[in-house]
Amino acid sequence: MTSSRSELGRRAAALLTARVGTLRTAGAAAAAWTGAGTRGAWPVLLVCGLLLAGGALALLRWRRVSATGASGVIAALAGIALLAGLAGLLAGAHAARAAEAPRQASATASLIGESQETPSGRWRAVAEGEFGRATLLAEEPLPPAGTVVRARLDWFAEDAAGVRELRIAEAPGPLWEARTEVRAGLTRASAGGHAGADLLPGLVIGDTSRVGDRLEQDMRTVSLSHLTAVSGANILIVAGTVLVLASHLTASWPLRLLPAAGVTAAYVFVVGPEPSVTRAAAMAVLVGIGLLRPAGTPTTAVLASAVALLLIGMPHLAGEIGFALSVAATAGLVLLAPPLTRLLTDRRVPRLLAAALALPAAAQLMCTPLLIVLAPQLSPWAVPANLAAGPAVAPATVAGLAAMALEACGLSGPAALCGSLGALCAWWIAAVGRICAGLPGAALAWPEGPGGIVLACLLAACAGLTLLARGGPRLLSAAAACGIAAGGLLGPGAGTPGRGDWSALVCDVGQGSAALIRSAETSAEHALLVDTGDDPAALEACLRGSGITRLTLALSHFDRDHVGALDAAVAAAEITALAYPAALGASPEAAAARRTVLAGSTRTPALVPAEAGACLPAGALPPGVRACALWPPPAPAAHADGNGHSLVLRTEADGLTVLLPGDIGLTQSVLLAPVLAAAPPVDLLLAPHHGSGDMSPALHAAARPRLGAVSVGADNGYGHPTREALAAFGPAPVLRTDLCGSIALIRDGGARTEHAGCGR
Repeated sequence: MTSSRSELGRRAAALLTARVGTLRTAGAAAAAWTGAGTRGAWPVLLVCGLLLAGGALALLRWRRVSATGASGVIAALAGIALLAGLAGLLAGAHAARAAEAPRQASATASLIGESQETPSGRWRAVAEGEFGRATLLAEEPLPPAGTVVRARLDWFAEDAAGVRELRIAEAPGPLWEARTEVRAGLTRASAGGHAGADLLPGLVIGDTSRVGDRLEQDMRTVSLSHLTAVSGANILIVAGTVLVLASHLTASWPLRLLPAAGVTAAYVFVVGPEPSVTRAAAMAVLVGIGLLRPAGTPTTAVLASAVALLLIGMPHLAGEIGFALSVAATAGLVLLAPPLTRLLTDRRVPRLLAAALALPAAAQLMCTPLLIVLAPQLSPWAVPANLAAGPAVAPATVAGLAAMALEACGLSGPAALCGSLGALCAWWIAAVGRICAGLPGAALAWPEGPGGIVLACLLAACAGLTLLARGGPRLLSAAAACGIAAGGLLGPGAGTPGRGDWSALVCDVGQGSAALIRSAETSAEHALLVDTGDDPAALEACLRGSGITRLTLALSHFDRDHVGALDAAVAAAEITALAYPAALGASPEAAAARRTVLAGSTRTPALVPAEAGACLPAGALPPGVRACALWPPPAPAAHADGNGHSLVLRTEADGLTVLLPGDIGLTQSVLLAPVLAAAPPVDLLLAPHHGSGDMSPALHAAARPRLGAVSVGADNGYGHPTREALAAFGPAPVLRTDLCGSIALIRDGGARTEHAGCGR
C-alpha cells in the first residue's frame, strides 16, 4: 500500500512539473478573472497578496535546487502561486479603480457609439468621460457618435445612467463624420428588401437596427445570435484576409501582423465600442498571441495567458457573459475538437467532414452552461444550424466590407453589386436560422436558476470526459451524460408555474406586463389576458406552458411594453373578445389594436370599450371569471396621456381577487384609494407601472393586498422597481418576475414561482 501511494505521488509530481507552464497560466487566468469579477474586493486582494508573497519566498528558498522530486514540486507550486497572485492583484486593483471612478450628477462625455433603440423604447449610446465608460439611456435619440455633450445624469448602475438633460458642447470632428458616412454607405449598398439585406449591416458593422425581433429570436433559438452582430469570426476574417495579402510580400510573421493589426483597429473603430466588438477584438488578440508563440508552447497555455492579460487590461470583460462565451468556445476548439475529430475519423468519417462536425459541436458543448444562463433551453439543431450557416459568413463579411469601401470611394454601382452579393449570403444565414428554429424540438426547456446551471455544467463535463476518456470511464461518462440530459429536459415541465390549478398567472415577459386570469374550477383552457408585454417569445412560452388556447384580451393602454406582443397572442390562441379603455378608444393605437385582433381571428371577437364603474360582459369573459373596471372615466376623445388613462381591472376567480392597475401614476392612485378602501382586500396586487416611483402608497394601503407582484425586466434601464414602490406594499410579501420568473396564484391562496426563495 505504501509503495503504491509513493508511486502515485511520484506520478503526480512528474505530471505537475511537466505541465507547470500550463498550470501557471491557468492559475493566472483564474486569479485575474476572480480579481476583476469581484471588482477588487479586499478579501480577494488579500488572498492574492498572500499568494504572491508566499510564491516569491518559496522561489527564493528553492531557486538553486534540482527541479525533480519534492523540491521540484515546491518550486512548481511556488511559481503557480506567484503568477496567480500577481495577476489577481493587477486585475483586481484595476477593476477597483474603475469602480471608484466619480459618478457625477453633471458630467461632460464623448459619445463613442451609435444611438440605438432599446426594447423598452428608450435610446442608448456608449459614452466616455471622467466617469470612465458607461451606457447612457435617454427618452429621445442621442446625438451621433463623436459628439461631446454636457449632461445631467441619474446613475442606477456603475456603468449605466439615465439622461435627464443634455446639450451639445462640441460637434463630431472630421474623423467621426467620415465614420458615420462609411457606415451609412453599407446601409445604402445593402438595400434589398429581404432578411439578408437587413442582416448584412449587423453582421459586418454591428448595425442591428433593421434586424426584426422575429429573426433575432429565431437566431437566438438555434445559437446563431453571434451572426446578427459583429463577432470574433468577423474580426478574424478581416485580419485573416490582410494576413493572406501580406504573406505575398513578406515571410516574417511580425511584419504580417502589423498591417493586419492596423486594418483590424480601423475596422473596430468603424464598428464601434459595443461590448460584442470589444470581445471580438480581444479574441483576435488572443489568436495573434497564438501565432507568435514560441515553438512547442501548448495552445492551452496561450489561451490562459491571453485571458489573463486581457482581464488585467480590461477588467470589465470579467462581468460580460459574451467574453466568457468567447473563451469557452475557444477552449472547446482547443481541448475537445481534436479528440472528437479523431473519434469520428476512427469510425471512417472523412477527415474534412469530421473536422466540420467537430468544431461547432465542441464549441457548443463548452458554451452550453453559459447559454443556459442566457436562456434556459437547449436546441438539438444548434450544431447543424452553425454547420449550415458557417460557409456563408466569410463571403458575406468580405462582400459587405467591399461594398462599404466602394461606396466610400463614390463607386455606387460596384458597391451595390457587392452589397447584393453580401446580402444574398446573409439571406442564406437568415434562412438557416428561420428554418431550424421552426423544426420540432428547436427549443427544449431546461431548468432555470443555479440548479439548471450546475446540471448543465455536469452535462458538459460528462460529455467532455466521454471524448477524452478511454475504455470503461468513457462508457460511464456517456451514460451519466445521457441521464443528466434526460432529467434536465423532463424536469421543467413538472415545475412550470402555469401547470396545475392556478387562478392567476403573472407571466414573466421582461420589462412589460401580461397576466392571465381564469377559473381553474370551470375553465382549463380559456383565460382573461390583461396586456401582452413586448416579447412575443416570452408570451408564447407562458401561454404554451399554461395550456391556454382561448383568450379574452384586455389592453390597459397602448404603450409597446403592454401591447407589443399582441400579434403573438392573436396567433397563439382564439380571441373571443377585446376590451380596452373607452377613454383611449378613438386613438390611432386603439384602432391599430382592433385591426390586429380582427385580422388575426377566425371568428369576429366582441369589442368592449370599458369605463370606470362598469363590469365587462359576462358572455365575453371566461366561465367563472368576473372583471370590473375601476378606471378610467369615460371620455369622448383620445388622450395623449396613455398611462393616466390606463384600464384598471379588479378581477375575481375561484374566490381570489386580483387588482391590475396598468401604468397609472400618482394622481390616479390618490383618486382610486377611496374606491379600493370601500371594497374588500385583494389577494394579489400587481404594482402599478412596473414598480415606478410615480405612485402613492395610499393605493396599496387601500387595496390591502395579501400578496404583491411586480412585472419587471432584469437590469432594466428605468430603475424599476423603486424602493418606494416596494415599501408601499407594507408587510405583504412581494414577488418579482425578474427574480421569480412567472408567478402563479393557486386556488388555495398560495403562490408558486419558477425560482424558489425569490420573494422579499
